[in-house]
Amino acid sequence: MIQIIDEFCKDTDILDDLYRYFYYAGAWQFDFLPHKDILKNKNEVIQKIGSIIQDLCATNSKFKGKGYEIWINVLTEEDNYLDYHIDCDEDTPEDSVIPAKMTATLYLGPHEEMEGGELVVNTQGLEHFKSFRGESIFDVKKELTSGEWITIPYKYNRTVLFEGQTPHAVLPITKIPKNQARISLIIASWDKEVKICR
Repeated sequence: MIQIIDEFCKDTDILDDLYRYFYYAGAWQFDFLPHKDILKNKNEVIQKIGSIIQDLCATNSKFKGKGYEIWINVLTEEDNYLDYHIDCDEDTPEDSVIPAKMTATLYLGPHEEMEGGELVVNTQGLEHFKSFRGESIFDVKKELTSGEWITIPYKYNRTVLFEGQTPHAVLPITKIPKNQARISLIIASWDKEVKICR
């Protein structure tokens, strides 16, 4: 299941505030946030993310979990892609993959169009991830015409929801407005508490 929702946030000031904050703060990994605490945190950034989590749960009831793993990806012309991966419990033995329940990706900015930076997801799931022998993002790019992939272009205020066992990557950015970054908020929903590995 892959769900794409454009114009997800009604209050885009929240997105713009988060974009400005993380443009300067850089990529970030938050502590695990229990569902019961999403609106109790005194931190202003966590409060904004908590309101987004509430909206995600209202949009898709399957997204609600025991808690959430939250991180920010910041991609630029220099650091411009993300390798093929699954959002999983990283505190497990190397040979086992325990995926999140669901993942949501929300694009915070830039507002302007850019080229590249598409999210690509493989429809074959965990089995493809376990058997894929690629070494880099360029190995993923070679496979994109196989019919097993969905390419989702970047768009400001677009949310992409998918099951945790869906492997994915971000293709290289080829052109981005000056002094801008492709910043996305990623929230993985879990039915158990996970240890955050930094």
